[in-house]
Formats: sequence, C-alpha cells, structure tokens
Amino acid sequence: MGRSNPFFNVGFHGDRYLLNLVDELLQDCRYFVEIGTNVGSTLCYVANKYSYLTCFSCEPNNKSFVEALNNIKNLNLKNISIFNFESIMFLNILRGAFKGCEDKVLFWLGTHGSNFKWALKDELELIIHNFKSAYILIDDFKVPGLDCFKYGSYKDQECSMEYIKDSLNTNNKYAIQYPTYTERTSKHHPLVGWILIKY
Repeated sequence: MGRSNPFFNVGFHGDRYLLNLVDELLQDCRYFVEIGTNVGSTLCYVANKYSYLTCFSCEPNNKSFVEALNNIKNLNLKNISIFNFESIMFLNILRGAFKGCEDKVLFWLGTHGSNFKWALKDELELIIHNFKSAYILIDDFKVPGLDCFKYGSYKDQECSMEYIKDSLNTNNKYAIQYPTYTERTSKHHPLVGWILIKY
C-alpha cells in the first residue's frame, strides 16, 4: 500500500497556507482523524501542536505502521491512537465509538497518490452518514484551474470532484474550498492539491 516517506517535523506537506487553514479549523474541533498515517509526520505534528485534541489514525502498511509507532514513541505523544487497519474497518470502529458525539471532527484523507485502488468514495459515505458535523480535507486533490498543484491519479481514478461527487449526501449542505494561492511555501514538497468539505 505505497511506500514510506521520510519523517518531517511539520505536517500537511509543510504548506504554510494549508497549515494556517488547519490551525483555524482545529479551533472548533476536539478530534483529528487521519486516513493514511504513513510514518506519522502529519499525525505527530497535529498531536504535538494541539495537545488538547484526541487523534486517531490508520495505516495498513506494516512497515510504515511500525515506523509511525516509533516516531510517536520518540516524541512521547499520549493523545494518539493508531490502528494497523484498512480505512473502512478503521472508520467502522470509530463510527461505533463516536455514536451520539456532537463534537466536530477534522478528517484528513490521504494515500491518493499511491498506485492502488482507493477507498475514498466509501470513506466519504461512511463519514457523511455517521458523523453529524465535520471538516473533511482530502489530500492529493485536483484543483480546478490551477495546474501547479499535483494530484492523485491511478488507472481510471482521478482524485477530483468528478470522482467523489456521487458520494456526497444530497440531504446535506456543503461548503467547498480549494486552494487559490500559487506560492510554494514547503521546504520539502511541491504544491499538492486539496479540497475542504464542510457540513
């Protein structure tokens, strides 16, 4: 399920604009949920900076999972629960644990740059139908009109609104946000596209 990346002390690709957005969103949240821990850069960044949050993440790749556990241990982070599961099993566990929860959750859905079939549509449906209110950030997303942003694609899959639109519950009202900047602020990553879905 993809290869491990180097560990960085900053999350979200080190994109300053995205980091500022996350900082704003997390003021309303008590929970952070990540799909695709890899080696834990984003997870550790969030758990360390926002120590009041409870953080959950899943990583099905055994090698990456072990590396993430070691990085969490090295930073002595206590507000993290990480699972060596596929995303759907992970979200089904959380669905039961969060039943009746009124608190807003920030979801960070990743792994769409990897060369395998994504569970993104099913992840979105599970979240939208089981969590009353959420911010959903999807990584590796195609940004309309801005070719400077990298995005995920694999065979007939393209990480775009066209790909996910049928998974959005039409009973909900959504606010959609894409990046509008073109400045690269990361020291270690190119510009990577994203979308924010609020409901």
